[in-house]
Order: sequence, then C-alpha cells, then structure tokens
Amino acid sequence: MLVSGQHIVIEGECIMINRMHFLVLTIGLSGLLAVTPSLADEVVDEIDDVNAKNCIRVRSLRSTKVVDDLNIIFYMVGSTTYHNILPRQCHGLKREGRFSYKTSTGSLCSLDTIRLLYQAGSGLQEGNACRLGKFHPISKEDAAALLEKPDEPLEAKPIPLPEPEEIGKDSDESGA
Repeated sequence: MLVSGQHIVIEGECIMINRMHFLVLTIGLSGLLAVTPSLADEVVDEIDDVNAKNCIRVRSLRSTKVVDDLNIIFYMVGSTTYHNILPRQCHGLKREGRFSYKTSTGSLCSLDTIRLLYQAGSGLQEGNACRLGKFHPISKEDAAALLEKPDEPLEAKPIPLPEPEEIGKDSDESGA
C-alpha cells in the first residue's frame, strides 16, 4: 500500500478519496502504527521499497560482494548495482565472504535462499541457508561507501509520517 496525496495505491489499483477520508485514514494508520510496531516496520518497508526489485536475472549478474551478515552488493552487467538487505542476520556470511544459490527460473528473487560456502578440507562445503531481501538500486559510490565501513552497523532511521490536517478546518470555513 502506498499513500500519496489523495491517492492510495494498493497492489496496482489507484483509488481516489476525498480529504476527510484521507484524514481519517492517516489518523487511523498513525494510531495503528503506534500500537503495533511490527506493522509499522512493514509499512516503512513498503514505502522504502518503491524502487526495489523482487528479482534480478542471473545472466545479468557480474559479481557480488559481501558487506556483512546482513548486506550483499550485487553488481550487474552494465552500470546497475543492487544492495540486498537480508531480512535476518546470516551468521557467518561476513566471515566466509561467499555463498551459493540455485535457481530454476533464471532469476534470483527476494524469497530465494543462499547457502554459505566454507572451506572443508580441500573443497567447499555448503553451510547455513539464508533468505534474500529485495534488491535496492544504489550508485557505485554508495556501494563503495558500504564496503568501506563494514564493521559499523547500519542504522535504520524511521520515516516521519505526514502531519494530519486539522479535522474541522474545511467544515469550519464553509459553515462560518
């Protein structure tokens, strides 16, 4: 769900609403977010994911760099770079620095899993399985900045909600 001005987009459908409905929805959503932090995280994720992709084509994948146990940079053929933020910490990913994946569709998607690869004797062995997140397009400069400071935890900053307009403002002006 994406709320923008007086339009609401829900799974590709755009719905026009009047100002009062928008205000009630905004106030209700604000109260709901205050009561359920996990839902607040999901809404922030939805807003943040506007430009994110669910899948990338494996044929277009040039290389990857592991940043830490939560972040991987995917370098594509051409100039596109994606930052994948795993939904959960993948213990050992930073230490091992490599992973494998299997796909039957030719795409690597946010619901797919990667497997850590670790040295076992004279070969590589698959380890922990970790689910991928969405693929966020980033600049090469941002990717380099992520790789320069891998030991510092990334800080998620909340997105402030828009201030709701005064409830009776329109009706007071028309009735006076």
